[in-house]
Amino acid sequence: MLSALSLGATLYMPATRPDLWQVVNGEKYPELRSLVICLEDAVAEHEIEFAKKNLKLLLQQIQQRQHRTQHPKIFIRPRHIMMAAELAEWSEIRALDGMVLPKFGLTNFKQWVEVLPSELAYMPTLETAECFDIGQMKELREALPEFHKIIVLRIGGNDLLNCLALRRPNDITLYQTPVGTLIANLAGQFLPHGFALSAPVCEHFSQVKLLQDELYLDLQHGLSGKTVIHPAQISIVHQAYQVNEIELKQAQDILLDTGKAVFACHGSMLEPATHRRWAERILERSKIFGLKI
Repeated sequence: MLSALSLGATLYMPATRPDLWQVVNGEKYPELRSLVICLEDAVAEHEIEFAKKNLKLLLQQIQQRQHRTQHPKIFIRPRHIMMAAELAEWSEIRALDGMVLPKFGLTNFKQWVEVLPSELAYMPTLETAECFDIGQMKELREALPEFHKIIVLRIGGNDLLNCLALRRPNDITLYQTPVGTLIANLAGQFLPHGFALSAPVCEHFSQVKLLQDELYLDLQHGLSGKTVIHPAQISIVHQAYQVNEIELKQAQDILLDTGKAVFACHGSMLEPATHRRWAERILERSKIFGLKI
């Protein structure tokens, strides 16, 4: 099973793109760890049939490839449940790692379960008005064990802002909007129960400092990876998930079986009983993304 952290920066690309094979084959963006080929918002209504043909051709190319590289992992985002059901009938669909499920929630939970193949992995997207209802999110979380394999729950920042008739300005992070409070609520609702959450896109791709500031807050909220819409954002996300030497040393000491309940390291008190999960996450990040230079 893939881990949410291993996906890193997840690049969304329209299914109409002519260079999908070059991306999937590692010729473009070799640092990319995961890719979502989008048939939803990124594809106009009149382009749908072409997008599906382009996607099917890509899947056939993947099936014909003799040696699959480790990255990127490939997902598709269908337009809606009916399209997902159609795609699930394709013999080529098993060439994928999984699907991203748009507008996912309690109201369509059973419909998704019925149409999706059980052998793929899924990334449901939390992006509807019901996400603001903590009671519904609790019910959804309690229902999720009945679903197919879930890697991570994706937070759809722009759709959630749209619910409020808002758009994020280009000079503040998402956490300075009402969605910031929602992300904290979702983290409290899902993370303690073993579900991972990934961070929304920063659509202002030319604002590097803004993206870096937001990534810092993503990490402080316990989020795993981030949606990106521009290849220039990939390396910035991966650098943010690197760990420094002090973090790594502290994590290693916490996980040592020394028998000490509390001890000091680099000027901080460490307590294995309460810091163990943090330490395990730091070690996973170091293995995937390495150390900060």
